[in-house]
Amino acid sequence: MIIMTGQITNKFKYEGEIYELVAYHGESLYAAEDFGITPQMASTACWRGYQTFYDCVDGELILDSLHVRTEDKITINGVVPNENEELAEDSWVFFNTIYENLTLKTKFTGSLLLGKDFIQEMYVHMGFQSPESFKIVIEIEVNDGEIIKITDMSARMEERRKHGLEKPSSPPTHEDKDVGDWIKDRFSQDYKSE
Repeated sequence: MIIMTGQITNKFKYEGEIYELVAYHGESLYAAEDFGITPQMASTACWRGYQTFYDCVDGELILDSLHVRTEDKITINGVVPNENEELAEDSWVFFNTIYENLTLKTKFTGSLLLGKDFIQEMYVHMGFQSPESFKIVIEIEVNDGEIIKITDMSARMEERRKHGLEKPSSPPTHEDKDVGDWIKDRFSQDYKSE
């Protein structure tokens, strides 16, 4: 039996700060499979087998790096993967193939919720952390890779915390259906902007 833990997130750089992807609604964020790579589970903390790193550059959403556990060693956008474990520091804990400086504009259209300054007391040892468990949350609206609107959602997340509206930290009962539904919800990053 594989035990699941809190999952590592995709990362985004916005105005020099690093944020975690906490939820999204839309299509065309890059996945390892988009490049013909078959990822393998990297850890119980990275079930999907890869992590992406994005940057917001001149109003565009750019894929900067891809870290993946795979046997596939292909070139992406002219970038040959780094396989020297001594060069990549902590990334090698989970991944065996690192692509850096990809500079690929996304085709993403939709909304992203990005969070930073995680509230440690809200950590749940299953799936992804809820948007409400970050002190700073921004919503980025994107159309075909072009950033069209930024909204600070931090006050709204604080209100949701005050009213107990975050994802539940445990299933309502130990019934199989309740546990299954709770796990499915913890692994979902689906988000619909309000």
